[in-house]
Amino acid sequence: MMLRMGILCAATLLAAAASAQDWPVKPVRIVVSNSAGSSPDIVTRMVAERLSKALGQQVLVENRAGGQGLIGAEMVAKAAPDGYTLFMANQDIYAANLYRFKSLPYDPNRDFIPIANVIDSAPFVVAVHPEVPVTSYPELVAYAKQRPGKLSVGVTVGASDTLARWMNVMAGTDMVIIPYKVNPEAARGAVAGEIPVLLISLPSIESFVRAGKLRIIGVSSSKRFPQLPDTRTIAEDYPGLVIEGRFILMGPTGIPGGVVERLNREVDRMLREPEVVQRIRGFGFSSSNAMTPKTLNEGIVAARETWRRIARDTKLQRE
Repeated sequence: MMLRMGILCAATLLAAAASAQDWPVKPVRIVVSNSAGSSPDIVTRMVAERLSKALGQQVLVENRAGGQGLIGAEMVAKAAPDGYTLFMANQDIYAANLYRFKSLPYDPNRDFIPIANVIDSAPFVVAVHPEVPVTSYPELVAYAKQRPGKLSVGVTVGASDTLARWMNVMAGTDMVIIPYKVNPEAARGAVAGEIPVLLISLPSIESFVRAGKLRIIGVSSSKRFPQLPDTRTIAEDYPGLVIEGRFILMGPTGIPGGVVERLNREVDRMLREPEVVQRIRGFGFSSSNAMTPKTLNEGIVAARETWRRIARDTKLQRE
């Protein structure tokens, strides 16, 4: 009996190895939980284009926007773990949604495995209208405290909304949070003077900053951002106050190890191309290398701990 089980296990391992060695024999799809034309979508298409050449098979991008990532995540969680359905997952998927929703249609701990890092840091920036007399985040805090309940900050619904509340708690301010549906709408509101302060992604306001219509005074990354080397991070003055998104290429749990290794290697090679580095920076993101699944898992655990603190400090109510 034991001999038979051993033969079966060996046969299973050999079949898995052969499957990984032959992969891919048909097109691969990468699901992204953002709409076409968004920065995550464009990054994913850049990855897909290069993987298509490296793998010798077409890699397609499938947009499954909506529900703060729930729709796309559920789709991938239920997909066959054969390496033909992948997922460009952001921090909402593997960390924030655990604290935003009472229940999820997928299990972040059980349903996915990390394959390769794509984006290290996608932070928010704090910007102000030129008429606001501050040049740093501590100065903004002091300015807001002198005007309790009278200074407003524009955000978009989602992570920036939550981060603005966390900033109020951590800095002891009570800026009024004004939610907008999309980044361009919030940016236009700040430029028009509807809101004096803005918490938003860098690409959404770069043209306004260059034109002198907005001024960046802080960034939410853990360390100084390459595109803004002279701008202090919020955490330099308020330790621990960090939110920076990360894009991780993931797959359904059970995907062959050989497939994971191949994808990790190809993504790592791609991230070292000067053209790719420049394009990533153009989106207001930064990246270094593909990392390892082990390192990525450690980062996922740390992100969940950050969101646990955010949920506690802001008394975040699950939907």
